[in-house]
Parts: sequence; C-alpha cells; structure tokens
Amino acid sequence: MTLDTTTAESGYNASGSQVDLAYGMIEDMIVTMELAPGSRIAESALVSRLGIGRTPIREALLRLAADQLLTWLPRRGMVVPEINIQLQLKVFETRKALEMLLVPAAARRRTQAEAQAIAQIAAEFRRLLGSERNLELLRLDRRFIATLIEVSRNPFLHLIEPLYSLSRRFWLAHRDLYRTRFRDETLTEFHIRIADAVAEGDEEMALRHAKDFMNYVEEYTLYLGTELSLPERK
Repeated sequence: MTLDTTTAESGYNASGSQVDLAYGMIEDMIVTMELAPGSRIAESALVSRLGIGRTPIREALLRLAADQLLTWLPRRGMVVPEINIQLQLKVFETRKALEMLLVPAAARRRTQAEAQAIAQIAAEFRRLLGSERNLELLRLDRRFIATLIEVSRNPFLHLIEPLYSLSRRFWLAHRDLYRTRFRDETLTEFHIRIADAVAEGDEEMALRHAKDFMNYVEEYTLYLGTELSLPERK
C-alpha cells in the first residue's frame, strides 16, 4: 500500500491551525498504517515529511497520545500502538455507547443547510460503493463522523473520533480476513442509510440504522477475534 500524505490526499486542508493539520495528517498515517503498528515516532522525520514545524508536530503528537492513538514507552518514546482484539473490543464497547447518542442527536439538531451537506456525503458514499478505493472511503468516513459531531451540537461527542480511527485501522489491517465472510459494500451501505436518515431529520430511523450498524460491527469484530485466535493464524 502506498500513500501520499498531502493535505488534499488525506482529506485535510490548511484552514485550521497547524496543530490541527499535523494531527489530521499523522492520524491518517496511523490509520492507513504508513506508520506501522509498533513503530517508533521520529519527530524530525515527521517535520521533514509533512512540511510542518516542530512545535505544532510535537503538540499534535501529545494530542494523539491523549487520544490513545500513540503510546509513550520508557526509553522508546512515542510509538504506534499494536493492533489486538482485546483493545478493539473495548474500543467497540465505548464507541457503541457514543454512537447511540451521536446519530439521533445529529438527526434532531441538523439545520437544512447541514442536511444538504450530509446528503452530499451520502452521494459521495454512493459514488464509491463497490469500488476498491478503500483509503478514500476511510477518509470520507472520517469526514462524515466529524460532520455528525458538528451538527449534533454536543462537543463532548468528539470523544468518538479516535475510537473510529482505531476501528478503521483494525478493519483495514484485517480486511482480507473480513472478506472471507463479509462484504466491503455492507459498511458503505450502512453509512448511506444513516446519512440519509440524518439528512431527512428522521431521528427514529437514524437510531435504528445506527443500532443495526453497531450489531454488524460487533458481529464482524467477534468473528475476526475468533479467527485471529486460531493457532494456525498466530
């Protein structure tokens, strides 16, 4: 897998602060595993790679560590966390609780202009449905969740964002195994249904789709955990 981590390619722009920009670009490198699980973070390499100053890079790394997308280890410094099923089940447990608040709140509080923006995101999901453009889908998913948080008018729900980051990385790391039983398109179809319901302001329908989506995520996470525990896969 190759990745050109530019602001345009990663789905980020320069309208925010340099710290926000650095955070988004490094988060993208973690999710897509350009920064491999278990690898040590070299601050100087990121400064050179991203073209952003050392101070905003350092502040972004601290934020990523606070969000548990990076880990501090004695004598090693910042490292990218390994991927494991035990962690992912805890991520899912917390993400599910927040998702049940986020989706109906977004449907309830979105304005007409925001409904149009969400409908546009749904249209982009439809355009990518069935394609092999997985990184583009993952980045669109990130934008979708950020939009839902914004229209929910509840800033505390931003806590779901790093949980989604870890979930995207987990899925991408095990996509081949996932596809032995599940379809890539199913995830995108759930996003479309949720986006449509939120855009329409149908809180009940949005919550129903969110529950169905979380049940599906739980099903494939448990399946992957079972498969990954088999002796022949270790």
